[in-house]
Amino acid sequence: MKGFIFCLLFVSLTKTSFQKSTPQDSQYVAAAVEYIVSGDVDQNIRNYVRYIEEAAKQNADIIVFPELTLTNRSTSFVAPLHGILKQYPIPALHPNLYDNIMVSISAAARTNQIYVVVNGRELMDCTKNDTGEPCPELKEYIFNTNVVFDRNGAVIDRYRKINLFGESSHTPALTPDLGYFETDFGVKFSHFICFDLMFQVPAVQSVQKLKVTDVLFTTMWFSELPYLTAVQIQEAYAYEMNINFIAAGANNVRIGSAGSGIYSGRAGALVSIMPGVPTTRLLVSRVPKIPGQISGQYPGPIYDNPSDHDNLKLITDPSLVSHVSKLLVPGFQEFTLTDKDVSCTFRVRLNYGTGETFPHFRAVVQDGANIYAHREIGVAACSVVACSNNEFKSCGRRYKHEKANVEIEDLAIKMTTYSNTHNTTLQCDNVVYYPVSFGEKKFPLDTKNYTFTKEKSQDKDYKTGNRWHLLFQLNKPQKDLMAFGIWGRLYLRDVTHKQHVTNEDIDDFENILDLIYGKRNEISNEVNAIGNDNDKYEIEES
Repeated sequence: MKGFIFCLLFVSLTKTSFQKSTPQDSQYVAAAVEYIVSGDVDQNIRNYVRYIEEAAKQNADIIVFPELTLTNRSTSFVAPLHGILKQYPIPALHPNLYDNIMVSISAAARTNQIYVVVNGRELMDCTKNDTGEPCPELKEYIFNTNVVFDRNGAVIDRYRKINLFGESSHTPALTPDLGYFETDFGVKFSHFICFDLMFQVPAVQSVQKLKVTDVLFTTMWFSELPYLTAVQIQEAYAYEMNINFIAAGANNVRIGSAGSGIYSGRAGALVSIMPGVPTTRLLVSRVPKIPGQISGQYPGPIYDNPSDHDNLKLITDPSLVSHVSKLLVPGFQEFTLTDKDVSCTFRVRLNYGTGETFPHFRAVVQDGANIYAHREIGVAACSVVACSNNEFKSCGRRYKHEKANVEIEDLAIKMTTYSNTHNTTLQCDNVVYYPVSFGEKKFPLDTKNYTFTKEKSQDKDYKTGNRWHLLFQLNKPQKDLMAFGIWGRLYLRDVTHKQHVTNEDIDDFENILDLIYGKRNEISNEVNAIGNDNDKYEIEES
């Protein structure tokens, strides 16, 4: 390892020249890495350096790696942003002051003249006096942390995950500081980590308070139908926030982790991947500085071989069966479903082919809350979901396209729901509604294939005040849809419950899998709800 670092340091003294974007350019080049989870830290470092070099060869200005794929359960790095990094910000030039991880990534960023964002376990040792920041207790803290290196290899930002997802060995950020930095090509970035996407702070606040148009995302996502598969929610977030979103996902398909992409506002995916087989892949794309204003050709979704589609574990929202629902029938139908203060009118036309009907479809409505990792989150949703048969419990699972003989010729959902309010303290919205869809190939619809609009109603309800009318509709018939709807987050309803189950003492990976998939059902081929209390638990490393 020391020889490897010496080589990097030697090369860093003679920087390689690559084409860089400038503030005057209308676009920049971004890279995201889908990376197979591995506990071999030395090999991870070598692989990271290789992908940094490859991204630089493709003139990438910035590269993002996934959550917790650099370190493992027993390793960590030190990133004293308010300590010695203030005096010695380039670890590559001071290898005696920093660990191998920081030195190696700094050297690679410096050599290749590229901004680099990595994530891993960060140690803050409060038994020493050199942290440079307040220590609540005299002990060691482990954070789930993003670290940003500039083109010179200097550490310019650090972000600690605020919203942990069953990570008992990590401490949430001691203060909810937002991650952001400015670049030499005229773009200001915010960045956050995985489960953070589900919450007002930082997912909404970082965009609206900081007024950024570009966000970086490190993640180890566990995809959940029908609203929260990885690429589906990444693209929906970029669309609704109207931002450029560069998302790098950890890859471990047998437990459901996969999905990365580069998205540009209402234009959707510039490039995305949702593999069903173990995959490490570098994604590179030009990104317009004004989100959505793309020109030229882009790769778009990178599809699997159909034989690999079912290898990615997909779980189902356990609350789905409690939604208000109605089974759809052949031909045209128009009706309204209501759950509490959310009302949805569905206009649908289904064309059935010959043979046994498959799949079946249901309209569903939810006004309530879901629980993830002891966090109760406010949700309002209207959707049409595919089902294996007429029973509601068969809904929200992938079906095989070769069995399908139903075309959705027309589909429009009008949702009358809670209006948005602005949080003056956080300087961001209290409600967000996402247009979400999911197809048989595991990707959302192309943004050209739907229309999503919002308008404020003049009507007032004595309980809810002003209402919003949202309209989500298809622009062309579809044959392979599994989910199509509006998923809203009502942040003022969020509640944190006292944690009563942890994986603190579980070291064996198979035991963790049993904890995730075995509480509600045995690990099986199809049934995949998580936990009797609807909880989900995040695996730190395999």
